Amino acid sequence: MPSVFIEKVNSKKGVTKFKVRFRTQDGDPVKGQVTRTFCSLAKANAFKKRQVEQFTKGNFSIFFYTKKNTEKETVGTILIDYLVNKSTSDNIAPRSKPLLKRIATQSPIRDIPAENLAGHHWYDLARFMEQEWKIKPQTASNYLSTLKSALKRCKVVLNYKIELNGYSEGMSVARFDGYAAESEARTIRPTKSCLKNIEVALIKEKLSQRRKIPMLEIFKFALGSALRLSEICGKITWQDLDEEKRTLTIRKRKTPRQGKTITSCFELSKELFDILICQPRGKDTDPIFPYKPDSVGSAWRSLMKELNIEDLHFHDLRAEAICRLFEANLSLAEIAKISGHRDLNTLNNYYLRLLPTLPSKLAA
Repeated sequence: MPSVFIEKVNSKKGVTKFKVRFRTQDGDPVKGQVTRTFCSLAKANAFKKRQVEQFTKGNFSIFFYTKKNTEKETVGTILIDYLVNKSTSDNIAPRSKPLLKRIATQSPIRDIPAENLAGHHWYDLARFMEQEWKIKPQTASNYLSTLKSALKRCKVVLNYKIELNGYSEGMSVARFDGYAAESEARTIRPTKSCLKNIEVALIKEKLSQRRKIPMLEIFKFALGSALRLSEICGKITWQDLDEEKRTLTIRKRKTPRQGKTITSCFELSKELFDILICQPRGKDTDPIFPYKPDSVGSAWRSLMKELNIEDLHFHDLRAEAICRLFEANLSLAEIAKISGHRDLNTLNNYYLRLLPTLPSKLAA
């Protein structure tokens, strides 16, 4: 049955109307999308109810006899469709949904016809975010990149007319004027006392059975393995753990080369091996840590707030783990096998940035 939803539309004259949108799904006998606009929510809901009844009876005539619609779709209406449409919504990262909804309803770009998007619109949005939303230029760049990716999917998957060629030009000028910027390299390294406080807090959480997620074990495993959160949660399965050899295989790891992945296998320390073995055993194909990375990230941010620890991301544990491996006198090649880096220079730069007083192993 076609998906049906109602969206609020504000005209240039300040009049609020309600648009009912119908879009066919896979398996429907027809293909297409139609809309009807009403002056009140009650009328829109009544029309929606009547039309759904027609669909259940097999009547899809609305897709054949449509009103000629010369109104151009705006960025706002397209993003709302993207967020609620079954064919796209399931693939949106949870952290992106609030941002896209905010852009669709609270930004100056919401009323711009998508097929008329130009460089100055991206520039204006970056400036608006910096001045009105009070966010850092680095965050603005990240937000606009998320928006561009969403609109690209809308163009391909939902078949909207969207002009994206102005993005590069607009962002270039926005960076020049300071409204957008590349992400800064993080140089934070948590102190031993900070990590100890976190561990103690997680032990208390475990004893009180406050969370279902084993945050203590995930924290310790991240700090000892240098794996990404997305690799720890959901990616490593029981079939990847060789209990006899005490090795762990990580498949489909991220790499800078687009469309490429790597697989690595390394020996676990006794502590890391014991952490994995103590987890509830599932099927061979089941994840060892069957938890969503976003849920773990949310729990981590909540804990940092409770402990009054500022600007310590879960991903910083990966950098800390890499530093510890260097300090344990592992070679760059040995560390790269664990961390998944193919470029030793990347590891060396990590090493020099966080441990500037120690000599470079590449220079030796």
